[in-house]
Amino acid sequence: MPERKPSRCTARQSRSEGQPTAQQKVKVILLQRDRLIADIAMLRARGGSSKFVDNAQQLLTRWWSTANWDGREELLRSADWLVRLEQRQSA
Repeated sequence: MPERKPSRCTARQSRSEGQPTAQQKVKVILLQRDRLIADIAMLRARGGSSKFVDNAQQLLTRWWSTANWDGREELLRSADWLVRLEQRQSA
């Protein structure tokens, strides 16, 4: 008996259940950036101006506009790491 190919609807459902769409991915990236910028502002308000905070802010501003979306994900990871270092140091 020959195998049946999945219908377009089934293929679409399995894709939507597994991987986020490009729009969803962009939305998550932008939300993460907003959260990190708020964390940086909070650290600065507490007097936590250090090289970690300065570098994290540069990653999310200066280098952000020239990066593609994959590069922006890398910038987010790096900035998040720097912010967490500063939070631990100031705790």
